[in-house]
Amino acid sequence: MSTKPTVAYWSVRGRGQSIRYLLKYAGVDFNEKRYDPANKETWYTDKPNLGLDIPKLPYYMDGDIKLSQSLVIMRYLARKHGLVARDDPTLARQEMVEQQLYDMFKGYITALIDTGDDDAKWKDYCTGTLMQQLTLLVKFLGDKQWLTGQLSYVDFLAYEILDGMRAYVPPVVDKCPTIKQYLDRFEALPPIKAYRSSSEFISWPISGMSFKREPKINVK
Repeated sequence: MSTKPTVAYWSVRGRGQSIRYLLKYAGVDFNEKRYDPANKETWYTDKPNLGLDIPKLPYYMDGDIKLSQSLVIMRYLARKHGLVARDDPTLARQEMVEQQLYDMFKGYITALIDTGDDDAKWKDYCTGTLMQQLTLLVKFLGDKQWLTGQLSYVDFLAYEILDGMRAYVPPVVDKCPTIKQYLDRFEALPPIKAYRSSSEFISWPISGMSFKREPKINVK
């Protein structure tokens, strides 16, 4: 029986991708189980037999450790691999930006769904709400390389969320050179660079959801 940890998620980037990035950065050799979103019966069959207290995707298993909920997994792995703040003031800022990132992500997905093919509503969201949130994130980052001053799990969350946004609204992201530099800096981390150029990396789809709005970048 394999002693390697296992990460399971749909065969898309989504909420599983930050976990994959973190493990790759930490140099962890892990098994990956990918479920096909077009054939969910496999997941429904496995779901009650995994021994998870809350059977959801993504899940992470390593010996007696069996976790679900993406943020729980990220926090656990961050503590294990030293990618978490170590003092109370920084921990508080870390948790605050974590929640802000997820507010941005949820609002962004909602906008993609709700605006449909209404270009005026989509433009209002991008130039209004989203631009304000990106400006706030730039201010939070300040002159730091990473969101809490040192690389931590929130940077792995931030990268995936911002990279997903960049697929649909590159002009908005490009208006924030600090964000672009931040994304470039993350991609230049040697383990991340190697992973993104490997056959293991999922470049597309970013989400398992279907949107009327098409991405504005070329994807594989």
